[in-house]
Amino acid sequence: MITNRRTGDEGSMAMALLLTLVAMSLTAGLVPLVLGQITSTRIVDARTVALDAAQAGVDAAVGQLRGAVPLTTLLGSTTSVAGALNRLPSCAGTPLTGAVASVADLTASSTIPVPDLRFSFVIKYFTVPADATDNTPEPADCVNGLLQDVPSTALITSTGTGLSSTLLPTVAQGAANTRTIEATYTFRFKNENIDGGAIQLASPTTNPLCMDAGVDASPAPSSAVTVQLCKEGGGSDQRFSYTKDLAIELIGSENSLAPNGMCLEAPMPHKTDGALTFQPCEGRVAKQQWSLNDSSAFVGTTNGVSTDNFCINAKTAGSPSELVLGACGAVSNKNVWRPQAGVGAGMASAETKQLVNYKQFSRCLDVTNFDYTNSNVGYEIVWFCKQSPNGTVPVNQSWSVPANGATVLTPANTLLRTPNGYCLQTPETPAGYVTMAACSADVNVAGKRLKWTVYGDTGEVASSFRIVDSNGYCLTPTDLSAKPADTHSDGTAKVKVATCTSSDLQKWNAPPTFNHPLAVTNLSEK
Repeated sequence: MITNRRTGDEGSMAMALLLTLVAMSLTAGLVPLVLGQITSTRIVDARTVALDAAQAGVDAAVGQLRGAVPLTTLLGSTTSVAGALNRLPSCAGTPLTGAVASVADLTASSTIPVPDLRFSFVIKYFTVPADATDNTPEPADCVNGLLQDVPSTALITSTGTGLSSTLLPTVAQGAANTRTIEATYTFRFKNENIDGGAIQLASPTTNPLCMDAGVDASPAPSSAVTVQLCKEGGGSDQRFSYTKDLAIELIGSENSLAPNGMCLEAPMPHKTDGALTFQPCEGRVAKQQWSLNDSSAFVGTTNGVSTDNFCINAKTAGSPSELVLGACGAVSNKNVWRPQAGVGAGMASAETKQLVNYKQFSRCLDVTNFDYTNSNVGYEIVWFCKQSPNGTVPVNQSWSVPANGATVLTPANTLLRTPNGYCLQTPETPAGYVTMAACSADVNVAGKRLKWTVYGDTGEVASSFRIVDSNGYCLTPTDLSAKPADTHSDGTAKVKVATCTSSDLQKWNAPPTFNHPLAVTNLSEK
């Protein structure tokens, strides 16, 4: 008799043991891989935490730089905040340390655990280079940890770690478990677009003479102002700015006793041979106001409203000497001045009905030699911006421009018309020079070549503050740095139209702070 075999579990135990053995073998093989991945993850996490700590150090340094201000500085009736050299972090290169504290959890009345974020940073300060043709910053003078010069930039080097002070007592660049980053902080100034420049006598052109402040970065009150041989590329003692108050200020001369810098001042009342001296800038006061006239002479005022008959003169014509008050008759080696483009536009702006070029910031659109009929020259120029204490400028720099600018939504379609009835005219061919033509004040009856579109701040850098002709070309002065130069006989730029670009040469009446750099730039890991 044949009996059926009962179905059972014979052989299952052996199979289970075999599978368990295989699984354990595979697991043992994966352990080193998993441990390696955990270690790699920990290393990456530690490096990330160290980088966060270094960034926190940069933020702390920026906070200290921005916090280096006194409570307030009164400028007339205006209250404003100004930086103070003695409040800046030490310039001696001493590392400053800190840590990121735990963040309070307001809902749980406790703290949120965070990794140890510790940092150490060093700040080095740099000034505007003495050579105006060299963009390489110069280290600022430092005495006993205190800056002697007004800095233009600060280099922040910050090292961070996520380790506690027990595991890493000192946070130092190059130490294990640390990361180091660098960043450049750019200081803000009263006028972002004024780098300063030389104010040179028109002659002699060989061995030229420039206004000079002497060897001190901030001259003592009552120090003499002189003309000396111009320094090649410029120099810090020959770098001036022409302010909205019509003051001539020495760049970088701010200190605790002169928070607004040192300015040229004339004795009052004005008198022949009255010596000019440096005094702390006081804002819009008559004794420190100088208006550039049609002859490019700096004229004084006794009342802050109208100019008088006293101009800034070299005491000895054509030779190094003191600056004094004297006659205003144009004498090229005595009282005719040629400010460089970076000196500034004084009070010239849309409010004074002038068109200030943003790149050549001391220059304004000008009818060449008052030649409205193009009889002697076939081009217009951007000449030194003319000034008057009451804001009324000569007719050949006065234009019918929108007083408050324009926007991309409502660009001003207009004539650029002088008060005596002449309009700026675009050339018949692209890249030609602009000229003048008689015109009525009605834009609707004007010819195509007389119509311009004036843009204000459009919201983007490239298209803002352009003046565009009816053919779509932009009003553009010639580039003073181009070789060969295309300039007027006195070295000022001629005016053309050209294809519109993002160039600062094509921007007119842009505010000084337009297109200024970010506060923190050049962020990189060392």
